[in-house]
Amino acid sequence: MTTKDGLSEDQMRVLRRFIGGTVGGVLQAITAHPFDTIKSRVQNGVFPSISSCAKSTWQHEGLYGFYRGVTPLLVLNGIFNSILFSLNQFMMNFITPADFDHSTPQPLWRVAAAAQLTAPLYVLAITPAERVKVQLQVQGKGGAETEIKGPIACVQYILRTKGVLGLLEGYTPTLMSRLVGLPFYFSGYQMTRNTLLATPLASSNSAFREVAIPLAGGTVAGICFWTSNYPFDYVKTQVQASKTKVSPIQVAKDTFRKHGIKAFYKGYSACILRSIPANSSVWLGIELTNRFMTSNGW
Repeated sequence: MTTKDGLSEDQMRVLRRFIGGTVGGVLQAITAHPFDTIKSRVQNGVFPSISSCAKSTWQHEGLYGFYRGVTPLLVLNGIFNSILFSLNQFMMNFITPADFDHSTPQPLWRVAAAAQLTAPLYVLAITPAERVKVQLQVQGKGGAETEIKGPIACVQYILRTKGVLGLLEGYTPTLMSRLVGLPFYFSGYQMTRNTLLATPLASSNSAFREVAIPLAGGTVAGICFWTSNYPFDYVKTQVQASKTKVSPIQVAKDTFRKHGIKAFYKGYSACILRSIPANSSVWLGIELTNRFMTSNGW
């Protein structure tokens, strides 16, 4: 089956997710970056708690302090989310039998498998931006010495001090975090969506279907993702923020030896708070875009 533009239905599913991921990614950057800044600073020991970080950042840096490193993310978040969701849809198409009835939900095992197939290529795309973002976020008053101003200067600094491969520092722990987290992420959304669509309210209230379900599903997806992979994200942040080359395994060993398992969950509360607006907004953008495109024959 082809659409009016000559694309197959599988290709149109990928295109809808690509555009929806772009819209959702921009919304995600705007709503969630302040929480991400707090998470990174607490994880790196710049501040001992969420409240002290928020208070000091506001007092010394104002609103700008919460949005350090957001400039590349505002643009790149749309790009990276379009990559994540379109690539995931491509992998889903790849492992789905040709005779599958797409009016029925995908089985959760297939959702999880497609998510793991998505991880390696997706992480290759996002690691340089994550590296720059973390380097910028841990700077500022009350934290590390400020020596890099802006994302371009940060990229130049990394290239000058560590070479091209410096931009890929953190790839391994980031990959591990996505291999663990993405199956929970997509499965959590699918389970929540399926459950809520089966309720009487979903059949009688369009606002509930089109707005409340994506918001709820995105919230659950984000919590599932971060709860499952937070230790890997903690190690990734330490590797990317370090001024010297360190291995993920060494970071994990040193952290556990010095501070125990609880250290791997430093900043977890801030991360979960961030995940609610971040993932509810991105899924809302995806679902609204999908509905708009479908209703217009795309």
